[in-house]
Amino acid sequence: MTRRALIISNPGEQGDEEYCRGVFRDVANYRNFLTSACGGFWDASTIKERARPSIIEVRQAIRELAQYDYALVVFTGHGWYSTDLDSTVLILKAGQEIDSSELQQGPPKQTIILDCCRVKSTGLPLDESIIRASEALLLNSASSRLDPAQCRLYYTNHIESCEPGVVVVHSCSSGERSQDDSQRGGLYSYNLIEVAEQWAADNNIDLTTKADIFSVVRAHESASQAAQRKRADQHPQMEKARSGPYFPFCVVA
Repeated sequence: MTRRALIISNPGEQGDEEYCRGVFRDVANYRNFLTSACGGFWDASTIKERARPSIIEVRQAIRELAQYDYALVVFTGHGWYSTDLDSTVLILKAGQEIDSSELQQGPPKQTIILDCCRVKSTGLPLDESIIRASEALLLNSASSRLDPAQCRLYYTNHIESCEPGVVVVHSCSSGERSQDDSQRGGLYSYNLIEVAEQWAADNNIDLTTKADIFSVVRAHESASQAAQRKRADQHPQMEKARSGPYFPFCVVA
């Protein structure tokens, strides 16, 4: 069973008032979480980062993902919601936008995390044919008692047990904005990783005989509650099959 991760980011144009420094923190937080034991102990070589890419570069990256069994795709940055497409449009950089539904053209099993604003507007994304850092704050406190190799194995085996499909989580509902914190990252992304690490730290199962999974669905639900306690005007949203099992986000083994 093969898996790859792709982290796409766009903080915006430097010097612009909408420039989001928290995007850099998101990239670091996701990378550090994924390579930790409780995050699935991903090999660093299986995680690709694309900062302010072109549409062509994103489409190429998605085509490359299609050859694997499972992909985790993250976008952090700017976006908007197209009422014409009924879909979230990702702003990759000035003059380069893409319908987020294109990210679903990867492998048969996918988790997609979109941390961006979804303010509604009419229109379509630009098409290229016509022009149309830092350290993570989280400490992975649970990882010291985990067996990284067993975490990777159990994480991978759980993906194998899941049916093909796509789970998409949004940091907010359509018509809403996503909060950015220059020190902690996106409100949703920070809470998504934090609740997962807290679950791992609080899990008291006997690791010599058992392992446990915190699915992306459970992680999203917990992160949504945490985010809404801090911002009542941000309501994370999820698209998933009506029955599980669902893909893993965090593991203890």
